[in-house]
Amino acid sequence: MARTVAGNPQPVDKTNLSEQTASLVIDVADQQDGEALYILLNQCADAMAAQGMQHWLGVYRKQAIIDNLNQKDVYLLRRNNALLGCVALSENPADYYQECWPQAPAADFYLTQLAVAPDHQSQGLGKFLVQFCQQQIPSGKTLQLDAVAHYPALLTFYRQLGFQQIAEGIGLGDKRFLFTWSAE
Repeated sequence: MARTVAGNPQPVDKTNLSEQTASLVIDVADQQDGEALYILLNQCADAMAAQGMQHWLGVYRKQAIIDNLNQKDVYLLRRNNALLGCVALSENPADYYQECWPQAPAADFYLTQLAVAPDHQSQGLGKFLVQFCQQQIPSGKTLQLDAVAHYPALLTFYRQLGFQQIAEGIGLGDKRFLFTWSAE
């Protein structure tokens, strides 16, 4: 586990959350979580592929997940020990960022691997994970992420969470948008 954000993760602000959301727990993943992450991420890839979005197929092989666990802070969202979602934070951009957006400004942190189990989507859990990550970013620091252009609901989702599109390019064979967010 990489410790991207200094110290322990900030607690989740559960003010004004529903009782169902208030029962959520976010843990830092470790190597023992690799198999569960592999299953979750590939279930999400299969669900997206069924909707015509194949950009995750083959991306989250077991070695890629191990690499992420070693290089990033990977957070797991659970309820009653059931894995519902995950997200990762890193101080380093994905390998394709330089090729895709050579003129884009660097960020302090990068959000990747946002996933919610298909049978738990549309319940606000993705929003919960992104807001958790935003709470981890120190004041005055920036957070970047990218999203494929052919997933308009995801683009809207990030904009509603305060991210601003700053660049577009081609990465991993897909048109992608680069988004940034600044902590106040």
